[in-house]
Amino acid sequence: MNHVAIIGPGAIGCTLAVRLALARHAPSVTLIDYRPDRAARLSARPIRLHSPDGDVEARIPVRLAPLSPPDLVLLATKATTAAAAARSAAAWIGKAPLVAVQNGLGVAREVAEALPASTVITAVSYQAANVVAEGEIAHVANLVTYLGYEGRPPDAVVREVAAMFTGAGLPAEAAADMTPLVWGKLIINAGINPVAALAGVRNGQAAARPTLRALAASIADEGEAVARAEGVALPYRRAAAAVLEAARQSAENRCSMLQDLDAGRTTEIDYLNGAIVRLAQRHGIPAPANRAATALIKQVTPRT
Repeated sequence: MNHVAIIGPGAIGCTLAVRLALARHAPSVTLIDYRPDRAARLSARPIRLHSPDGDVEARIPVRLAPLSPPDLVLLATKATTAAAAARSAAAWIGKAPLVAVQNGLGVAREVAEALPASTVITAVSYQAANVVAEGEIAHVANLVTYLGYEGRPPDAVVREVAAMFTGAGLPAEAAADMTPLVWGKLIINAGINPVAALAGVRNGQAAARPTLRALAASIADEGEAVARAEGVALPYRRAAAAVLEAARQSAENRCSMLQDLDAGRTTEIDYLNGAIVRLAQRHGIPAPANRAATALIKQVTPRT
């Protein structure tokens, strides 16, 4: 994999681009943006990452499309735009494998439907990053990314991508089945994101404040009940405990949903708590905490 194209110049996309570009056996990296003005500005100067281990930067070409066919595509957009972004890039993606790096339920399936000629790999990433300014990213938590397929074991392509990530200092593992991991991250995101976003606090405060902690735990308990009804064995013993631990591990992170609200963007709530509510209704399971979180986030989301 000599050429990697990364769609989405947000916090995660820029983080992946810089880390991969600085790897010992670095591939050629192209960052893809749909806005020509921003692409020109990002290309004109190094993209910088701030992290607890020190600052790093790299010059990354940022284009509307790569100049040559990529060997691998990383899709680092929001869940709400992932399928549309994949569809618009289908001509240059061709048959290259694509890694869908999104939160929520059902995104990889939507992307695969948009790219019938490409192999779509599901990623569940615990990387945490915030945009400080255009081309400047705070990489606040360098945690594991799991890669693979839902319902079947990994292949050589998945293992190669995992090795590439690890070689760039981004911990990664090929997973035997992504389904439990997708659900595990879904519930963690559903427990942290709307709570922190509605309160306007960093993740650590969502776990530290009693009222917020109780709401996050209720959301997680409902998600666990729905996962059980779906026949999914979660990758942790208790969902509520896993949510609170994840919030503490990423204590300084301003979650993506809070960033979206601050920026006036549409959130991923329909792929998180909204997905739990829809499946709970199918199984006849009460989900008042998830239903309330979904409604409240939609209420405070700016209309665009």
